Amino acid sequence: MQLLTQNILFRGLTRAEITDILSATPHTEKRYTTGEIIVRQGDIIHNIGILLSGSAVGKKYTPEGEEIIVSRLDTNKIFGDVLSGANGFASPVTVQAQTDCTVMLIDYQQLLFSSHPLTQRVLQNMIQNISLKYFAQNRRMDILMLKSVRAKVLAYLEWQRQIKGSNSFTIDLDRRLLADFLGVERSALSRELSRMKADGLIDCHKNNFTLFV
Repeated sequence: MQLLTQNILFRGLTRAEITDILSATPHTEKRYTTGEIIVRQGDIIHNIGILLSGSAVGKKYTPEGEEIIVSRLDTNKIFGDVLSGANGFASPVTVQAQTDCTVMLIDYQQLLFSSHPLTQRVLQNMIQNISLKYFAQNRRMDILMLKSVRAKVLAYLEWQRQIKGSNSFTIDLDRRLLADFLGVERSALSRELSRMKADGLIDCHKNNFTLFV
C-alpha cells in the first residue's frame, strides 16, 4: 500500500486514507506472466489499472498486422483511466506484460458513485492525469509533423529537458520504443544519434542523454 502513496491517482492521500478508500471500492489484483495480454485491442474497458509490479507495453496493430509500440508502463503507472469512463468505447491499444507483473484493477463506475468522502480527490487526480496525457499526446503530434529525424530527436530531447529540468537526463524509452514514438526506423534513429553525438549536439549512452544545444 505504501507504493500507492506515490501514485498520481492517490496524490495527497495518506496510506491509511488509501486503504480506507479501497476498502469501500470494488477492486481486484491479478498476476500476469511475461508476454501475457492484460488488455486486448478492441476490449471494452471498465477498470482503471495500476501496475503494482513489473512493466508492460502498450501496442497497436495496423490492418496489415504490423505491431507498433506506443507506450511503456513501469511500476506504479496507471492505464485505462481514459477509456474506463468512455461508456463502451473499445480500447485502441493492446497492453501486454513485458515482465511478470501484478495489476490492481479498480471499477471506475463504483469509484465514480462511491459515497466515500475522499473519492472526489481521487477523481480530481484522475482528471488531471488525463489532461497531462492529452497534452503529451499533442506534443508528440507536433514532433511527428517534423520532417527530419534530427529535428524529431532534438524536439523530443528538448521536451524531456524541460520536464527533467536539467541538460542531463534519463528517458523512459529504449531505442526501439523511441524510434516508434518518433515514427522513424530504428536504424535511422541510431545513425542520427551517432551523427548528432559526433557534431557535439548530444552525448548519450543507452537511456541517458545530455543535450548541449
